[in-house]
Amino acid sequence: MFAHKTSVQESAAGDGHSSALNTQTLQEHRVAPERVRALVGMEEGLQGRLGRRPALYGVLIVFGVVLVVSVLGRVVLDLAPAATTDAEHAVLRTVVSVSTNLAGVGLVAALLSRLGWWREVGFVGPSQWRSLRLLAFPAVLGVVSVVGGLVNLDTSDPARLVLGLPAPFFTGFWEEGLTRGILLSLLLVAALRSGRGPMSAVLLSALAFGLMHLIYLLQNGKTLPQGLGQVALATLIGISFGALLLRTNALWLLALVHMSFDIDSVLVGTTGDDGAFEGILTLLPLTAYSLFLLRRVKSDDRALPDVVPMPTRAA
Repeated sequence: MFAHKTSVQESAAGDGHSSALNTQTLQEHRVAPERVRALVGMEEGLQGRLGRRPALYGVLIVFGVVLVVSVLGRVVLDLAPAATTDAEHAVLRTVVSVSTNLAGVGLVAALLSRLGWWREVGFVGPSQWRSLRLLAFPAVLGVVSVVGGLVNLDTSDPARLVLGLPAPFFTGFWEEGLTRGILLSLLLVAALRSGRGPMSAVLLSALAFGLMHLIYLLQNGKTLPQGLGQVALATLIGISFGALLLRTNALWLLALVHMSFDIDSVLVGTTGDDGAFEGILTLLPLTAYSLFLLRRVKSDDRALPDVVPMPTRAA
Protein backbone atom coordinates (compact mmCIF):
# COMPACT_ATOMS: atom_id res chain seq x y z
CA MET A 1 0.00 0.00 0.00
CA PHE A 2 1.21 3.48 -0.86
CA ALA A 3 0.36 6.44 1.36
CA HIS A 4 0.95 9.91 -0.05
CA LYS A 5 1.63 12.79 2.34
CA THR A 6 1.43 16.53 1.97
CA SER A 7 5.18 17.00 2.30
CA VAL A 8 8.16 15.09 0.97
CA GLN A 9 9.58 15.00 4.46
CA GLU A 10 6.60 13.31 6.09
CA SER A 11 6.51 9.61 6.77
CA ALA A 12 4.61 7.09 4.68
CA ALA A 13 1.74 5.55 6.58
CA GLY A 14 2.44 2.40 8.47
CA ASP A 15 6.19 1.96 8.12
CA GLY A 16 7.70 5.19 9.45
CA HIS A 17 9.67 5.64 6.23
CA SER A 18 10.48 9.20 5.20
CA SER A 19 11.12 10.23 1.62
CA ALA A 20 14.77 11.02 0.99
CA LEU A 21 14.24 12.57 -2.43
CA ASN A 22 15.85 15.90 -3.20
CA THR A 23 12.90 17.42 -5.05
CA GLN A 24 14.58 20.83 -5.27
CA THR A 25 16.55 19.64 -8.29
CA LEU A 26 13.31 18.63 -10.02
CA GLN A 27 12.03 22.13 -9.42
CA GLU A 28 15.13 23.56 -11.06
CA HIS A 29 14.55 21.38 -14.13
CA ARG A 30 10.84 22.31 -14.24
CA VAL A 31 9.62 18.73 -13.91
CA ALA A 32 5.82 18.51 -13.86
CA PRO A 33 4.54 18.66 -10.24
CA GLU A 34 2.42 15.56 -10.90
CA ARG A 35 5.59 13.64 -11.83
CA VAL A 36 7.24 14.84 -8.60
CA ARG A 37 4.31 13.65 -6.49
CA ALA A 38 4.34 10.29 -8.24
CA LEU A 39 8.06 9.80 -7.60
CA VAL A 40 7.68 10.75 -3.94
CA GLY A 41 4.84 8.27 -3.56
CA MET A 42 6.84 5.53 -5.25
CA GLU A 43 9.93 6.19 -3.14
CA GLU A 44 7.97 6.13 0.10
CA GLY A 45 6.54 2.73 -0.76
CA LEU A 46 9.78 1.02 -1.81
CA GLN A 47 10.78 -1.82 0.46
CA GLY A 48 13.39 -4.55 0.73
CA ARG A 49 16.13 -4.91 -1.85
CA LEU A 50 14.20 -2.90 -4.39
CA GLY A 51 14.07 -0.03 -1.91
CA ARG A 52 17.78 -0.24 -1.11
CA ARG A 53 19.03 -0.48 -4.70
CA PRO A 54 16.33 0.85 -7.02
CA ALA A 55 18.69 1.56 -9.94
CA LEU A 56 20.18 -1.95 -9.95
CA TYR A 57 16.83 -3.65 -9.71
CA GLY A 58 15.36 -1.36 -12.35
CA VAL A 59 18.04 -2.49 -14.80
CA LEU A 60 17.52 -6.14 -13.80
CA ILE A 61 13.77 -5.81 -14.36
CA VAL A 62 14.30 -4.35 -17.83
CA PHE A 63 16.75 -6.95 -19.04
CA GLY A 64 14.78 -9.74 -17.37
CA VAL A 65 11.71 -8.77 -19.41
CA VAL A 66 13.81 -8.42 -22.58
CA LEU A 67 15.35 -11.85 -21.98
CA VAL A 68 11.93 -13.49 -21.61
CA VAL A 69 10.63 -11.73 -24.72
CA SER A 70 13.72 -12.70 -26.72
CA VAL A 71 13.54 -16.34 -25.65
CA LEU A 72 9.87 -16.46 -26.59
CA GLY A 73 10.70 -15.04 -30.02
CA ARG A 74 13.32 -17.76 -30.51
CA VAL A 75 10.83 -20.45 -29.46
CA VAL A 76 8.15 -19.18 -31.85
CA LEU A 77 10.70 -19.07 -34.65
CA ASP A 78 11.87 -22.63 -33.95
CA LEU A 79 8.33 -24.03 -33.75
CA ALA A 80 7.05 -22.31 -36.90
CA PRO A 81 7.12 -24.16 -40.23
CA ALA A 82 10.23 -23.45 -42.27
CA ALA A 83 9.79 -20.53 -44.68
CA THR A 84 10.92 -21.16 -48.26
CA THR A 85 10.00 -17.91 -50.04
CA ASP A 86 10.60 -14.24 -49.31
CA ALA A 87 6.88 -13.76 -48.66
CA GLU A 88 6.85 -16.59 -46.14
CA HIS A 89 9.93 -15.18 -44.44
CA ALA A 90 8.19 -11.79 -44.13
CA VAL A 91 5.06 -13.33 -42.63
CA LEU A 92 7.08 -15.45 -40.21
CA ARG A 93 9.09 -12.41 -39.10
CA THR A 94 5.83 -10.54 -38.54
CA VAL A 95 4.31 -13.38 -36.50
CA VAL A 96 7.41 -13.47 -34.28
CA SER A 97 7.26 -9.68 -33.84
CA VAL A 98 3.58 -9.69 -32.85
CA SER A 99 4.06 -12.64 -30.49
CA THR A 100 7.01 -11.13 -28.68
CA ASN A 101 5.35 -7.74 -28.39
CA LEU A 102 2.22 -9.33 -26.95
CA ALA A 103 4.44 -11.06 -24.39
CA GLY A 104 6.03 -7.70 -23.58
CA VAL A 105 2.59 -6.14 -23.05
CA GLY A 106 1.58 -8.95 -20.71
CA LEU A 107 4.79 -8.83 -18.67
CA VAL A 108 4.80 -5.05 -18.25
CA ALA A 109 1.10 -4.92 -17.40
CA ALA A 110 1.61 -7.68 -14.84
CA LEU A 111 4.58 -5.87 -13.29
CA LEU A 112 2.75 -2.56 -13.05
CA SER A 113 -0.29 -4.24 -11.51
CA ARG A 114 1.77 -6.28 -9.06
CA LEU A 115 3.76 -3.22 -7.94
CA GLY A 116 0.75 -0.90 -8.08
CA TRP A 117 2.68 1.62 -10.17
CA TRP A 118 0.39 2.50 -13.06
CA ARG A 119 0.01 6.13 -11.95
CA GLU A 120 3.48 6.34 -10.44
CA VAL A 121 5.20 5.68 -13.78
CA GLY A 122 2.98 8.07 -15.76
CA PHE A 123 0.03 6.05 -17.05
CA VAL A 124 -2.48 8.65 -15.90
CA GLY A 125 -5.48 10.42 -17.40
CA PRO A 126 -5.67 13.83 -19.09
CA SER A 127 -6.26 15.66 -15.79
CA GLN A 128 -2.67 14.78 -14.80
CA TRP A 129 -1.05 15.79 -18.10
CA ARG A 130 0.89 19.04 -18.26
CA SER A 131 2.43 21.30 -20.94
CA LEU A 132 1.13 19.21 -23.84
CA ARG A 133 2.28 21.87 -26.30
CA LEU A 134 5.79 20.48 -25.74
CA LEU A 135 4.71 17.30 -27.54
CA ALA A 136 3.90 19.20 -30.75
CA PHE A 137 7.36 18.63 -32.26
CA PRO A 138 7.49 14.83 -31.72
CA ALA A 139 3.83 14.57 -32.76
CA VAL A 140 4.62 16.26 -36.07
CA LEU A 141 7.52 13.84 -36.63
CA GLY A 142 5.17 10.95 -35.87
CA VAL A 143 2.58 12.21 -38.35
CA VAL A 144 5.28 12.60 -41.00
CA SER A 145 6.37 9.01 -40.33
CA VAL A 146 2.82 7.67 -40.71
CA VAL A 147 2.16 9.71 -43.86
CA GLY A 148 5.46 8.55 -45.34
CA GLY A 149 4.49 4.96 -44.65
CA LEU A 150 1.08 5.41 -46.28
CA VAL A 151 2.60 7.09 -49.35
CA ASN A 152 5.03 4.19 -49.78
CA LEU A 153 2.57 1.51 -48.65
CA ASP A 154 3.62 -1.99 -49.70
CA THR A 155 0.49 -4.00 -50.52
CA SER A 156 2.32 -6.85 -52.24
CA ASP A 157 1.90 -9.06 -49.16
CA PRO A 158 -1.50 -8.40 -47.52
CA ALA A 159 -0.97 -11.17 -44.94
CA ARG A 160 2.21 -9.54 -43.64
CA LEU A 161 0.54 -6.14 -43.55
CA VAL A 162 -2.59 -7.27 -41.69
CA LEU A 163 -0.63 -9.35 -39.18
CA GLY A 164 1.97 -6.65 -38.61
CA LEU A 165 -0.23 -3.60 -38.02
CA PRO A 166 -0.96 -4.36 -34.31
CA ALA A 167 2.74 -4.73 -33.45
CA PRO A 168 3.59 -0.98 -33.21
CA PHE A 169 0.68 -0.43 -30.80
CA PHE A 170 1.94 -3.21 -28.52
CA THR A 171 5.53 -2.01 -28.80
CA GLY A 172 4.64 1.57 -27.91
CA PHE A 173 2.92 0.48 -24.71
CA TRP A 174 5.32 -2.07 -23.31
CA GLU A 175 8.61 -0.39 -24.25
CA GLU A 176 7.46 2.96 -22.86
CA GLY A 177 6.00 1.35 -19.74
CA LEU A 178 9.20 -0.60 -19.13
CA THR A 179 11.91 1.97 -19.89
CA ARG A 180 10.36 5.42 -19.50
CA GLY A 181 7.99 4.09 -16.86
CA ILE A 182 9.51 1.56 -14.48
CA LEU A 183 13.23 1.99 -15.20
CA LEU A 184 13.37 5.79 -15.46
CA SER A 185 11.30 6.16 -12.27
CA LEU A 186 13.62 3.88 -10.29
CA LEU A 187 16.71 5.58 -11.71
CA LEU A 188 15.24 8.96 -10.74
CA VAL A 189 14.65 7.76 -7.19
CA ALA A 190 18.29 6.61 -6.96
CA ALA A 191 19.61 9.84 -8.48
CA LEU A 192 17.53 12.13 -6.27
CA ARG A 193 18.43 10.23 -3.12
CA SER A 194 22.09 10.89 -3.84
CA GLY A 195 21.57 14.54 -4.72
CA ARG A 196 22.05 14.15 -8.48
CA GLY A 197 19.74 15.72 -11.03
CA PRO A 198 17.30 13.98 -13.36
CA MET A 199 19.55 14.21 -16.43
CA SER A 200 21.70 11.23 -15.40
CA ALA A 201 18.59 9.07 -14.97
CA VAL A 202 17.26 10.10 -18.38
CA LEU A 203 20.56 9.28 -20.07
CA LEU A 204 20.98 5.90 -18.33
CA SER A 205 17.43 4.82 -19.13
CA ALA A 206 17.97 5.84 -22.76
CA LEU A 207 21.18 3.80 -22.95
CA ALA A 208 19.34 0.77 -21.57
CA PHE A 209 16.66 1.29 -24.20
CA GLY A 210 19.33 1.33 -26.90
CA LEU A 211 20.98 -1.85 -25.61
CA MET A 212 17.59 -3.58 -25.61
CA HIS A 213 17.47 -3.14 -29.37
CA LEU A 214 21.00 -4.51 -29.76
CA ILE A 215 19.84 -7.71 -28.07
CA TYR A 216 16.93 -7.99 -30.52
CA LEU A 217 19.19 -7.47 -33.52
CA LEU A 218 21.83 -9.97 -32.41
CA GLN A 219 19.07 -12.49 -31.79
CA ASN A 220 17.84 -11.99 -35.35
CA GLY A 221 21.24 -12.71 -36.86
CA LYS A 222 22.46 -9.15 -37.38
CA THR A 223 26.10 -8.31 -36.82
CA LEU A 224 27.30 -5.80 -34.24
CA PRO A 225 28.08 -3.08 -36.84
CA GLN A 226 24.62 -3.55 -38.36
CA GLY A 227 23.05 -3.10 -34.96
CA LEU A 228 24.93 -0.03 -33.79
CA GLY A 229 22.88 2.37 -35.91
CA GLN A 230 19.65 1.06 -34.44
CA VAL A 231 21.11 1.27 -30.93
CA ALA A 232 22.00 4.94 -31.52
CA LEU A 233 18.53 5.60 -32.93
CA ALA A 234 16.80 3.98 -29.96
CA THR A 235 19.05 5.82 -27.50
CA LEU A 236 18.11 9.18 -29.03
CA ILE A 237 14.43 8.27 -28.75
CA GLY A 238 15.01 7.31 -25.13
CA ILE A 239 16.63 10.64 -24.29
CA SER A 240 13.89 12.61 -26.03
CA PHE A 241 10.97 10.71 -24.54
CA GLY A 242 12.50 10.60 -21.07
CA ALA A 243 12.89 14.37 -20.96
CA LEU A 244 9.42 14.92 -22.40
CA LEU A 245 7.83 12.59 -19.84
CA LEU A 246 9.31 14.59 -16.97
CA ARG A 247 7.80 17.78 -18.36
CA THR A 248 4.40 16.42 -19.49
CA ASN A 249 3.64 13.38 -17.28
CA ALA A 250 1.80 11.93 -20.30
CA LEU A 251 3.15 8.42 -20.83
CA TRP A 252 0.07 7.33 -22.77
CA LEU A 253 0.70 10.05 -25.34
CA LEU A 254 4.39 9.20 -25.60
CA ALA A 255 3.44 5.57 -26.21
CA LEU A 256 1.19 6.79 -29.04
CA VAL A 257 4.01 8.85 -30.55
CA HIS A 258 6.31 5.83 -30.19
CA MET A 259 3.77 3.80 -32.15
CA SER A 260 3.70 6.39 -34.92
CA PHE A 261 7.50 6.20 -35.22
CA ASP A 262 7.37 2.40 -35.57
CA ILE A 263 4.42 1.97 -37.91
CA ASP A 264 6.32 3.28 -40.93
CA SER A 265 8.43 0.12 -41.20
CA VAL A 266 5.28 -2.05 -41.09
CA LEU A 267 3.55 -0.06 -43.83
CA VAL A 268 6.60 0.03 -46.07
CA GLY A 269 7.63 -3.56 -45.35
CA THR A 270 11.15 -2.88 -44.11
CA THR A 271 12.97 -4.27 -41.08
CA GLY A 272 13.58 -2.12 -38.03
CA ASP A 273 17.28 -1.56 -38.78
CA ASP A 274 16.70 -0.15 -42.28
CA GLY A 275 17.28 3.59 -42.61
CA ALA A 276 18.85 3.98 -39.17
CA PHE A 277 21.19 6.74 -40.35
CA GLU A 278 18.34 8.82 -41.77
CA GLY A 279 16.40 8.28 -38.57
CA ILE A 280 19.32 9.50 -36.47
CA LEU A 281 19.55 12.69 -38.50
CA THR A 282 15.82 13.24 -38.03
CA LEU A 283 15.94 12.63 -34.30
CA LEU A 284 18.97 14.76 -33.45
CA PRO A 285 16.90 18.01 -33.48
CA LEU A 286 14.22 16.35 -31.33
CA THR A 287 16.85 15.20 -28.83
CA ALA A 288 18.39 18.68 -28.63
CA TYR A 289 14.91 20.17 -28.21
CA SER A 290 14.01 17.75 -25.41
CA LEU A 291 17.24 18.34 -23.49
CA PHE A 292 16.72 22.07 -23.84
CA LEU A 293 13.28 21.70 -22.25
CA LEU A 294 14.91 19.94 -19.29
CA ARG A 295 17.62 22.54 -18.80
CA ARG A 296 18.29 23.85 -15.32
CA VAL A 297 16.43 27.04 -14.39
CA LYS A 298 16.82 28.57 -10.94
CA SER A 299 14.55 31.63 -11.15
CA ASP A 300 11.96 31.97 -8.40
CA ASP A 301 9.06 31.96 -10.82
CA ARG A 302 9.83 28.33 -11.69
CA ALA A 303 9.06 27.09 -8.17
CA LEU A 304 6.87 24.02 -7.95
CA PRO A 305 3.73 24.12 -5.82
CA ASP A 306 3.87 22.21 -2.57
CA VAL A 307 3.50 18.48 -2.98
CA VAL A 308 -0.16 17.72 -2.32
CA PRO A 309 -1.75 14.42 -1.35
CA MET A 310 -2.49 11.77 -3.94
CA PRO A 311 -5.41 9.41 -3.30
CA THR A 312 -4.42 6.53 -1.02
CA ARG A 313 -4.94 3.08 -2.49
CA ALA A 314 -5.89 0.09 -0.43
CA ALA A 315 -3.55 -2.87 -0.59
